[in-house]
Order: sequence, then C-alpha cells, then structure tokens
Amino acid sequence: EKYANITVDYLYNHQTKLFTAKLNVNESVECTNNNHTHNICTNNEVLHLPECKEMSISVSHNSCTDRPTELKLDVPP
Repeated sequence: EKYANITVDYLYNHQTKLFTAKLNVNESVECTNNNHTHNICTNNEVLHLPECKEMSISVSHNSCTDRPTELKLDVPP
C-alpha cells in the first residue's frame, strides 16, 4: 500500500495547549474518520488535538484507487 508506513510528528501549541499531528507524506492527502466524512487534514496536518487523544483516521489520495490506509493517532500527554 502506498501509505502503509506513515510516520507522524506531534507539535504542541503552548497558546492553545493543543497538538497538531503532522503526517509525513510527500503528496497532499485526504483524511477522514468515523466522526467526519469530510477531509479533516489541512496541509497533511490534523489540527486541535487534545493530549492523550486516540483517534483512527483513513488516509487517501484523490488520484488513488487503492483502499484508504487506516492510521492510528496517539497524541502524547
């Protein structure tokens, strides 16, 4: 699978006290989860995540016919 081994960097915002999950991929991808059917990634980032949040997302590219890759986000404390 094209997106089988995505690494994630978690960036902490001291003002909002929330994290951003930055997906390390070369192309612009789309992300969805069970709570949101629209794209929840902005520039390959999932924004405004509270600490210790666990969330599964589906990562895909609009030009791919492959099934979306499931990725588990595990936000640090």
